[in-house]
Amino acid sequence: MKTKFKMLSACVLTALAGGAQADAIIGPDLQEMLPNLLESKKVIITTHDRSDLDSVMLQVNAPYLSMQALPMAGASLNKLQIMNLANDDRVKSIYYNKPLEYFNYTSAEVTGGHYVHDVEGVTGQGVTVAILDSGVDGTHQDLPMGSKVIENVKILSDLDLLGGSNYFIEGVPNTDTSSGHGTHVAGTVAGSGAASAMDARRANYHDGIAPNANLVGLGAGEGIAMLQTIGGFDYVIANRERLGIDIVNNSWGTSAGAFDPNNPVNQASYEAYKKGIVVAFAAGNDGPGDDTVNPYAIAPWVINVGAGNPDKELVDFSSRGVEGDTFKHVDIIAPGSGIISTRAANTPLPALSPVIEPDYPDYYLHYAGMSGTSMATPFIAGVAALLLEVNPDLSPDQVESIIRDSADEMPGYKFHEVGDGYVNVKAAVELARNTEGNRRDFLNGQTAWSSQGYWRDVDQSDSNIDYTSRWKLVNSSDSFGGSYLQTKKRGSKAMFDFMGEGMQLVYQANEQGGRGELFVDGRSYGIVDFYSQSPETRTFAVRDLSAQDIHSVELRHVQGKINLDALKVDGQLIDNGMSVVTEEFYVEGTIGPSAENVQTQDFRFYADDSVAFIESDLSWEGVADLDYELIDPNGESVASSATLGNPEVIGYSPNEAGYYTLRVNGYASVLTNYRINTTLSKLVQN
Repeated sequence: MKTKFKMLSACVLTALAGGAQADAIIGPDLQEMLPNLLESKKVIITTHDRSDLDSVMLQVNAPYLSMQALPMAGASLNKLQIMNLANDDRVKSIYYNKPLEYFNYTSAEVTGGHYVHDVEGVTGQGVTVAILDSGVDGTHQDLPMGSKVIENVKILSDLDLLGGSNYFIEGVPNTDTSSGHGTHVAGTVAGSGAASAMDARRANYHDGIAPNANLVGLGAGEGIAMLQTIGGFDYVIANRERLGIDIVNNSWGTSAGAFDPNNPVNQASYEAYKKGIVVAFAAGNDGPGDDTVNPYAIAPWVINVGAGNPDKELVDFSSRGVEGDTFKHVDIIAPGSGIISTRAANTPLPALSPVIEPDYPDYYLHYAGMSGTSMATPFIAGVAALLLEVNPDLSPDQVESIIRDSADEMPGYKFHEVGDGYVNVKAAVELARNTEGNRRDFLNGQTAWSSQGYWRDVDQSDSNIDYTSRWKLVNSSDSFGGSYLQTKKRGSKAMFDFMGEGMQLVYQANEQGGRGELFVDGRSYGIVDFYSQSPETRTFAVRDLSAQDIHSVELRHVQGKINLDALKVDGQLIDNGMSVVTEEFYVEGTIGPSAENVQTQDFRFYADDSVAFIESDLSWEGVADLDYELIDPNGESVASSATLGNPEVIGYSPNEAGYYTLRVNGYASVLTNYRINTTLSKLVQN
């Protein structure tokens, strides 16, 4: 092997260094398929910007389905097309259109108990719940099309036959013709109970928990896959105002896995959450073992629902999380054992557990018993509808907190198994009545969760925040770090730069508070009011910025006393008093031939404390399968690229100085020449 190592001249930039972006994220399932992929696969492509989606997809010369609101499209692509998309810097990720499953556990012994609380006359009036499932039978007496089911949509999914942006058929009376799962779920949320109106035990005996709520059916059919669920979320987001959609129920998912914020399903559920929609997900039916929870249910912005029985015990099939894990835990337990609800005609699932009551023989035609977290989740969606009826100003964060804070404890179970306990509908409704809603602030960006899960907290003392004029340190037990900086000098500013899509300014308001004005990239985002009759911590949020750009933020003094306590950043802060110097080097080498064993070649270099970013690409001549990774001083792989594209590109922000290693891995059937180009971006004082 021969290698050449050369250092190129450095140059000074006024902003963060540009250059080739890292390759698009390839989902783990697709990564496994690519090396031996011979036929086309259905995939989901996500772009950084919605405006780029159609121009990106037109280049692949294949039929595609683009979303209306989300920057996503589905297409059936071959290996070469996938590789080309992965090298397009407008593409954020490519994931396999993975088949999913409805979470339904059929019990041999159906209890026949319909678990519905009559709650002080609260019925979900004025609230709309979307059911993203196999479909809804709007011909059922309890779910009449028009008055109950205000829209019923069939989601089409054949990427090989369809193209364009519209693959929804609206106004379909019955979208649940092959499963029955979605109809049962819909009845649990808001079935009217009309088919059991004359029951001697109670009128409308088999009604749902929110019988006067409206429903929107989104029928993905029996063979649900990721693309249909993305389409369902896209429809919900695009039509939320027209149809008044407040909640979306998801009684489906896949086997256990890690929380991946870049997964298209999680990105879609986050967009719905940001728009003020309550998102409920089934935990799954893979219990009683730990680490079995649905990976879409562990996104922190959704309500993760496990199943219990009428005795407020956890049922064996309900999936569990992992003790001590940040994300892998159930949030709440709801009734999910032997639930009686609406039966879709001529479908297989309800026929497995028919309702047989001698006094009411026709119930066999209208109702069925089913068990599972699929049945528990719509119960929680219905409870959310009750809460929004009594307090429409609640945010999705508040709805979840109320349901969890009012729950009954479940002694003998751990948090990762049952979350905060068994839902208590009466207590939840009472707490909602007495909670001041903050939906307006939520919609302005004051969300509990960022797009990556937790916000990155930054104290006012962070060296990346610059202050002009005189700021005084004020000790306070109410502040983020025990103190905050305050000023009353005219012309004072607090300034910082960050890269990301949103941030929240945290400050203390009191009787001495004045006013400030917040600017982002030179544009005013409004007045920040620091006055309050009683001391309180407040936030001022900015959201929906470009996640790929650096944004300059200024808090300017306007009147009286203003302060800065902390920041919450969906991204990272960058020192605004620094310039970026780039240092470049390249390595040339030869690898192969090898037909059986992977070859590895390493190249070490030193990165000092000033290096803010390492960007490197590996390119080669001829046909070869080369992968690329960066190893940190501790021997850990911290960045890698294995897309089958040429070049392979990696990027990394180091958190320590030391010797790093560029590692070339791969097979080469013939002698293959390659070249590594590396740029070190260093922060230096102006």
